[in-house]
Amino acid sequence: MKVLIAGANGYIGSHVTKMFVESGFEVSTYSRASGVLPDARKLTKVPADLSGYFDIVVNCARPHWSEFSPEEIVDIESKLLTQLDRLAAEGATKIHTSGVWLFGNASHNDLKVFRLKPLDVVKLDAVTIGRAIKKKWHVVYCPSLVYGGENCQLKRIVDSLSDQTIQVAIPSQGHNQYIHVNDIARFYLSLVQGRISSAQHFIAETKGYSPEEFSQLLLDSRIIKKVSKSNWREFENIFGFSAVEIEKLNLKLPVSPLFEPKESLRKYIENYTYKRLRFQDTLSNPNLAC
Repeated sequence: MKVLIAGANGYIGSHVTKMFVESGFEVSTYSRASGVLPDARKLTKVPADLSGYFDIVVNCARPHWSEFSPEEIVDIESKLLTQLDRLAAEGATKIHTSGVWLFGNASHNDLKVFRLKPLDVVKLDAVTIGRAIKKKWHVVYCPSLVYGGENCQLKRIVDSLSDQTIQVAIPSQGHNQYIHVNDIARFYLSLVQGRISSAQHFIAETKGYSPEEFSQLLLDSRIIKKVSKSNWREFENIFGFSAVEIEKLNLKLPVSPLFEPKESLRKYIENYTYKRLRFQDTLSNPNLAC
């Protein structure tokens, strides 16, 4: 099975690529700058332009909303999916990575039928999703926060905090679910191996936290030192309107019955804390390393 992965150098894409390679697939990668980069093994029976060559196409590429305007993101993604469609064989399994911000204003009934009610920052992405579904892509909606693996997003967020202090707006109104990056990769592999017919999928751990609960979890685990609570006006003045929308995101996702997580956020944080404290103890008392 010949696999093409776009965004293979990114956080999610690198873990998806690794899992497909380790599972024995012939994996090539795609970037807008370089086009198709084949794997170390020689591609066989290759059409001159690779048109219709790949049995599986996975898109993990995503221009970041802080670096591009919504209009630019739609244009970039539309062109990318068009190019990937050209490279996919007839009947290929195609997977597009998306996010739950597209359902930021959705009710539970909206979620059950995948009715898009996006936050303002991703409102134009609804057009991209509609086109992808018409072209028979699987669309997988991942939570806002993905953690674990190499270059862990959670660790990056914690490292970016000033004075190990996290800001929370009170009253805390949101509800966020989480997912380990390797669980995303395993789900993509199951879509390919199972030939699932449904087009759209929510994947996330069932357990969720409000921003305040999540901050308290980090504080209790001594990953951060302080939770700074503010009112909503102060929070918006510091972080802007888009951050307020994200903070208020309040979704209880109807997670795909096909998704079976092997990880949990709480277990990950507890294990991370144990390793960090053990390392600190070793530095202060080298005999512990023996």
